Amino acid sequence: MVTGSGALTTSTPVLSDAVLVERIAALGDRAALAELDTRHGMTLYAIAYTLLLNPDAADVAVAATLREAWRRAASFIAREQTVGRWLAQLTRKAAQDQLRRSVMSPGGLLPRRTSVAPPSPRPPAREPSGHRARTSLRLTWVAAALVLPLILLT
Repeated sequence: MVTGSGALTTSTPVLSDAVLVERIAALGDRAALAELDTRHGMTLYAIAYTLLLNPDAADVAVAATLREAWRRAASFIAREQTVGRWLAQLTRKAAQDQLRRSVMSPGGLLPRRTSVAPPSPRPPAREPSGHRARTSLRLTWVAAALVLPLILLT
């Protein structure tokens, strides 16, 4: 349907986040989980990236968050908190778990430098694709801007 302004509208009602979580819990609705990812995915990615400072690790944390939301949807209580806050808590926990595991593993999240010499030049990387990949560069600057005052104050 086209409105007077020329914009397309659909007749599908927009479900609230709480209703989407209820649908996940009751019906195992994958489309509801995908909709939550669409609505909150970039915020969850920003939280994970701010803690991990690694785009791949942030993607893993968001995926772990969505798996955990799928498993724990039935235990979500809308009166106590919003879906966004609940997902943010799950994301922080997933990122902290990754950090904890990285401290225990020899490789960790960040590559170890064995020399002080600058890294050898590499062929240019291909252009990142996808919304999250493009946004990760912007989030790098945001994370740096958030961390820099802490570094300067210590």
